[in-house]
Amino acid sequence: MEKTTSYKNLKLTIGILLFGMIIGVLITINIVLSWKIECDNLDAQFVIPKGASVKQVIDSLQTKSCNFNETAFKAGLYLVGKTKSLFPGKYQLKGIRDINDLIKRITAPSGEKIRVTIIEGWELYRIIEEIDSKMNIDSYKFTQLCNDHNYISTLDIHAPSLEGFLFPDTYYFLSSSLEEDIIETMVNMFKHHFSKSLHFMAKRREMTMLEVVTMASIIQGEAMYNSEMKKISSVYHNRIKKNMLLQADPTVQYIVPGKNIKLYYKHLRIDNPYNTYKYKGLPPGPINSPGLEALKSAVTPLNTDYIYFVANGTGYHTFTKTIKEHNKAKNEIKRKKKKSK
Repeated sequence: MEKTTSYKNLKLTIGILLFGMIIGVLITINIVLSWKIECDNLDAQFVIPKGASVKQVIDSLQTKSCNFNETAFKAGLYLVGKTKSLFPGKYQLKGIRDINDLIKRITAPSGEKIRVTIIEGWELYRIIEEIDSKMNIDSYKFTQLCNDHNYISTLDIHAPSLEGFLFPDTYYFLSSSLEEDIIETMVNMFKHHFSKSLHFMAKRREMTMLEVVTMASIIQGEAMYNSEMKKISSVYHNRIKKNMLLQADPTVQYIVPGKNIKLYYKHLRIDNPYNTYKYKGLPPGPINSPGLEALKSAVTPLNTDYIYFVANGTGYHTFTKTIKEHNKAKNEIKRKKKKSK
């Protein structure tokens, strides 16, 4: 009987001790998480890069003139089991009052969703401008990444830059998204659309992915309507077969700074590898971000004998097989323009 009573007393004592320990831990966690954080500029942002350590997070906050107990922050992460759960991104300081607020903010995807629409045929600089206008990104860093060969290779893209590989579409990005997150999302969308069938057709035509995207970007730059893309593609493929200059105006527009202008003879003489009036074959890389129809057209041109085409003022083009026919078409278009004036 005494043994039974002693055993019960021991269990009760252990239970009380455990309960006391649990209460003590909870009180400790509450004290740690309630530790105040004071920042000079609550409208500022701080950044947690991918793979950041706890020390890097502390440094990032301190550069924003935030005063808090580093030990409490580290202990808080440990006590709630979040030391390995830091989520990379951009974060607002506004709303962070204590360690608890900070840990909640940086250990889960956060931020409102921002709608960004990228249009087919936009050049890289225009895409960056649009994203920056909606998300206030570091446009310099974004541009640097898009031209960093080492970074580009990690995306399994083999090109001079990411011009042409940020796929035009409507995206919903978190406001906390890093520049790398945005770029990788858009490149992954490109890879999704550059399907097995496109790879197959490119291989049949002995074209690399870079060549397909470059051709597609020129087609995108020329065509106002998707229905003409395969016919335009046929002209460029025919010219390449005949070892002729492509003489594609969009490639010249690409090397002339600023918005598209009326091209003159002096522009066609610019010594630049992207100038297809001066250098044969495709330029070194894409000149804009082509859409899916342009990509398809680049590898599935119509079977034609056309070598020339000229805009006829309706949004469409007049296609011809000989220089004589081409000049006749241009003169006819000029005559109609004069008559309409």
